[in-house]
Amino acid sequence: MDNSTTLTYDKALQRIEEIVSLLEEDTKSIDELAKLVKEASGLIKDCKLKLRTTEEDIHKAFGEDQQ
Repeated sequence: MDNSTTLTYDKALQRIEEIVSLLEEDTKSIDELAKLVKEASGLIKDCKLKLRTTEEDIHKAFGEDQQ
């Protein structure tokens, strides 16, 4: 799954939680682990970007309201 940029924040977070559950099962091969970790990393980066963008939008909105 390499569609982190097309997922909503909530869907990305849900997928991260699924990946964590899969990792906790401890039944994956090293190749599967590597793939899951890479996917989770991409999703986390995407979520951080969405949070930063939202925070900036909020600051801009309040900054414009104060003028």
